[in-house]
Amino acid sequence: MNAAPSHGPAPRPPRQPVPVHVVGQFSWGLTLLFVLASLCWWLLPFTGSMFSALVFLLAIVLAGTRWNRGPVLAMAAVAALVWNYFFIPPRFTLHIERPEDVVMFGMFFVVAMAMGHLITRLRAREAALEHYHQEREQLLQARHRAEIAAEAERLHRTLLDSVSHELKTPITIIRTALDGLDAANPFTAEIDTATRRLQRIVENLLEITRVESDAVKPAPDWCEIGDVLHAATAPLQRELAAHPLRVTGTDHLPLLRLDSRLLAQALANILHNAAQHAPAGTDIEIHVTPPSAGPGDGPNLLLHLRVRDHGPGLAPEMEDRVFDKFSRARGAPAGGTGLGLAISRGLMRAMKGDITVRNHPEGGAEFLLSLPVKTRQP
Repeated sequence: MNAAPSHGPAPRPPRQPVPVHVVGQFSWGLTLLFVLASLCWWLLPFTGSMFSALVFLLAIVLAGTRWNRGPVLAMAAVAALVWNYFFIPPRFTLHIERPEDVVMFGMFFVVAMAMGHLITRLRAREAALEHYHQEREQLLQARHRAEIAAEAERLHRTLLDSVSHELKTPITIIRTALDGLDAANPFTAEIDTATRRLQRIVENLLEITRVESDAVKPAPDWCEIGDVLHAATAPLQRELAAHPLRVTGTDHLPLLRLDSRLLAQALANILHNAAQHAPAGTDIEIHVTPPSAGPGDGPNLLLHLRVRDHGPGLAPEMEDRVFDKFSRARGAPAGGTGLGLAISRGLMRAMKGDITVRNHPEGGAEFLLSLPVKTRQP
């Protein structure tokens, strides 16, 4: 049979040691009283006992402006006893004969303790008020800086939006005019390539503005993953011409409920990035993992798409900022803006998904797109 557990008193928490500066204040207080008592004793024949009482009160007031409450109250109590012992007749004893001296001693003790308490309390309130004003000033400065940053970001987005919209019309006119030119002319191909690049830059500027202003609203619908991949690769035929595309994992997949346009755009930006950084002739791989249960108990499954190139991979300085806006690796090909990957992450997060990247163990960079989806058999 087990013995019943004993319910003894709970152990007390260990006492905190008295701070060194408080001990020093006690010592200085006793030393100050000794010096003042000696001075008043020497002046006693000329000044009387009331002079010493006023000197002690003045010392207590001055100490209250500098020291903690404990040492000041202790100094007030010791000052009352010293005044009684050395200056109130009969001297050198704590016994008081005359009633008026008893009243005077009691008043001195109360006044000394009250003054010490009030002075230290007033100093504590002044310190708290000063701390409050400092915090308030810091908060106001932080708010002002945040407002300036928000206004600068708003103007930046407005400028990008305005410039992008102004450029769309002339680009459309140029591309329309190209259709009527001789395709055999080498300058026509160069103009077409430059126009496509400029159009992509403008579209990226418009899209990053929408992403940062939370204007991206997913519209999920039932679709096949093959249609999403076709929508992502069709605009990149020229960029992907030098990179054989290997797609795996798409067979026997169910219908997926997601925003195919946003996913295709996010995937297209990653493919464009891979085509830019991988050497010509190297493969770009896309692997689709069948939807599986993700973290939590929600009804959605998690779809994974892996995009791997066979290029140099991520430079060490780019691992933490590859998805930052306008981020470009050292030695990156000309013509990019550093917005594509930032847009891809923004689009994925707008769909409650995410995107990560790593250096593949066998070389190259590998992007992982994760997206919650619902499935249905066709």
